[in-house]
Amino acid sequence: MQAPYKRPSASFLLLAYLVAITVGTFAMVLARAYQSGFSGADEPSHFLNGYFIANYVSAHFGANPMSAAADFYIHYPKISIGHWPPAYYGFLGLVFLVLPPTMPVAFAINVLLAALPALGIAAALAMLADRRTAIAGVLVYALTPLVLEGHAMFMVDQPLAACLVAATALWIAYALAPGWGKAIGFALLAALAVLIKGNGWLVVFIPVFHILLTGNWKLLLSIKLVAAAALAALLVVPWYMLTAKIAADGFNYQAGLPYASKALLANLLTLSHNLTPAGVLLALFGVAAEFRVRARSALRWLIVSGILSLVLATLLLQSLVPVDIVDRYMAPALPAVVVLAALGVRHLLALLAARLARPAPVAAVLAALLAAVMAVPGVQHLAARPPKADTGIALISSELAAGRQPALTVIDGPAGAEGAFIAQMAVHDTQLQGYVIRASKLLADSNFMGSSYALKYSNAGQVLDELRRLGVQHVVIVRQNNAPAYPHSTQMRDALAASGSGFLLKQRLPHQFRGGVTEVYEATGAVTPDIAAVREMGIPAKATKLTHLQQ
Repeated sequence: MQAPYKRPSASFLLLAYLVAITVGTFAMVLARAYQSGFSGADEPSHFLNGYFIANYVSAHFGANPMSAAADFYIHYPKISIGHWPPAYYGFLGLVFLVLPPTMPVAFAINVLLAALPALGIAAALAMLADRRTAIAGVLVYALTPLVLEGHAMFMVDQPLAACLVAATALWIAYALAPGWGKAIGFALLAALAVLIKGNGWLVVFIPVFHILLTGNWKLLLSIKLVAAAALAALLVVPWYMLTAKIAADGFNYQAGLPYASKALLANLLTLSHNLTPAGVLLALFGVAAEFRVRARSALRWLIVSGILSLVLATLLLQSLVPVDIVDRYMAPALPAVVVLAALGVRHLLALLAARLARPAPVAAVLAALLAAVMAVPGVQHLAARPPKADTGIALISSELAAGRQPALTVIDGPAGAEGAFIAQMAVHDTQLQGYVIRASKLLADSNFMGSSYALKYSNAGQVLDELRRLGVQHVVIVRQNNAPAYPHSTQMRDALAASGSGFLLKQRLPHQFRGGVTEVYEATGAVTPDIAAVREMGIPAKATKLTHLQQ
């Protein structure tokens, strides 16, 4: 069966991609991400997971990877491969073997990946509508708050969305003309999505919804599809059998109808917040209009229903799996909703054209107006989003990691600041001479998701005793808006400021772009880190079990 529409040229797709990159770069620079670095709790983990792989390949290749990861974690306790799958980190590791692991490089990669779904939007709308509609769709997509924030935050959701858009496109191509190459290609992309992030399992539902919408049941009987499914399972099932319990530790809810209804409503509201209610209504209108004329062009409906399947698959998985309710989990569905909304605009203009004497000028103005309306949330987001705070961590970490002797540093602050400091220290310490301890783990007990919390020590004296026992050389405290991050942060700062604490405030850096200060305390006398005691603190029990399984 031949494709019903001419594919857009490579030069046009490149133009659309450059449009998305331009908007994304503007958002990233406006947020000062290339300079300030990481601000979220997960960003440093994603970066450090990739850096660890580069470090392993360049310095420890051939050693037991889990033992190497355990040792790296004891030095710099922020890697988390196992909680998240390894595919994206393998890619980052290869990049960091060639390019320096700096914030400008990391966020340049982030922008390039976050803009990739725009290629799918441009290709779909160029075939189903025209080039002007395609460029307008790319602009609307690039200006949604979810995408703008994706350029400013170093997360895994952006490459996952790109992979799922590509997988959907390949599935549509397979449904148009089944072939072994397309079947294997879809299997590989499906496996890649699942190995980028657990949300990637939604790829399983794309063919299910597409077959339901098109009635193309004969695809289920294809040996090609069975072989593709077997290949994908072979690639992903072993990893998830090994790490399923680790990943499940991050679930914040219990599965069931209450969660499903709450999550579905929240996810629909996320789409509405990004494209306005008008955009969601246009998408629904586009689907309804395409469904009504499906008999005239079964091939066109096959493409549109494939795009719709990505939306339905995303909503289904995120409403069933009780991991969390977070806006960015809708990232895979957003490109498809933009395409459907653009088709809705086209159908609306076609209806009006039949009732107007001079439809072309009115249609052009109305199309531009509707696109502008859908872009309003993104423009407002750009205007309101404050830049990331530059906490001075890059400068401080380069200074503290310069020593050649093993040294022990404690970092206190919000989860993002703790992780950012650990990541920067690790990059500067290629020989793994230093050790960093998170104050949130040293001075408090909490679970992985931070939903439980209790102080370990009752007074400042006990805190100082622990710092002396371990042989801590430096304590770095990050105070956003000049406020303590946690109760133990106040406990730590009071202990260090006490007379005879054995620590002296050596550096105080005001934050840039936001209120706050970073303080560096140094031991006043010679200290020797108790490396054995640090190693006894070890790594989380769930990671320890995984390490044992690999030995």
